[in-house]
Amino acid sequence: MKTMQLTTGILALEDVKKDVLEFCQEPHGREDILEHIQVLVNSENYNRYVASLVKQRFIKSDFMRNRNSAKQKYVITQKGLNYLKAID
Repeated sequence: MKTMQLTTGILALEDVKKDVLEFCQEPHGREDILEHIQVLVNSENYNRYVASLVKQRFIKSDFMRNRNSAKQKYVITQKGLNYLKAID
C-alpha cells in the first residue's frame, strides 16, 4: 500500500498549476492528479484544482460527452503548453 503525506492546508491554484500541467502531459484521472499534488481526494479539491484548470482551458477531459464519468482522464492543452513555455 502506498503511503503519502497529504497537505491539510489549502494550496493556491497558482502554486500547483505548473506541477499539474507538467503531470498532465500524459493523461491522468482526477484522483491521480490530486494525489500528485498531495491534497485530499474529494470534490472540493477537484473543483479547486482540476475543474478550475479545465475552466481556464489549461487542461481538458478526454470524455467530452460524459463529463461526470469517473473514467475521465485529463491532459494538457495547447494553452497549457504555451503557459509552461512562457514560465521556463
